[in-house]
Amino acid sequence: MNDARISVMARKLQDRVLEYGQDHLRLLIQVMRELAHGRPLSAAWVDQRIAELGIEPDAAHQFLREVTERDAQDQIVGAMGLSLQDHPHRLSVNGVALSAWCAEDTLFLPAILRQPVTVASPSPVSGELIRLRVSSERVEEVSPAGAVVSLVLVDPSREHMASVEAIWSAFCTHIHFFATRDEAEQWANGRDDIAILSVDEGFAWQRPVWSEVLLAAAE
Repeated sequence: MNDARISVMARKLQDRVLEYGQDHLRLLIQVMRELAHGRPLSAAWVDQRIAELGIEPDAAHQFLREVTERDAQDQIVGAMGLSLQDHPHRLSVNGVALSAWCAEDTLFLPAILRQPVTVASPSPVSGELIRLRVSSERVEEVSPAGAVVSLVLVDPSREHMASVEAIWSAFCTHIHFFATRDEAEQWANGRDDIAILSVDEGFAWQRPVWSEVLLAAAE
């Protein structure tokens, strides 16, 4: 993991997420932990949490619009990488079946949720399932052992993180697990904006970012 662009991107991502501010980060973390129980979050639930946190309601709702998925009833069904919807990156949290927006999300969610997760994610090249067990401290298991993860080297600007759709387009469609490095290099052939990391490197890349987020939210 010797590409300087990876470290620059980590710093910029950290700065961008910290711009949300303590109150909104606290709200986001509560939303994500509640979603991990496997149920959509109603407007009444959200209003109650906003009131309990003492946050200005209009700003809080606008913030959540930027970082959450909604269903047809306008309930929250996904937030900042964690989802109740049908995404390829499957994970289980305390027996609850969930999914993640991208492969890298599965590596930071254990720290946010304060629980280990098991992951099953298909390679976009071969379809082979990459299976992991990840805690907040480390990648505990990975199969196959040579699995890797792609990382798109994009500036996490306001534009690229202005909505769920923007996040998906800029990041999630480019971040996958692969069974082998050869598969990943085949998939990324001709692109200079993709880094290929071991799963352990993918975990190490994001850990300082989300540690600072949790600290900023007084977690």
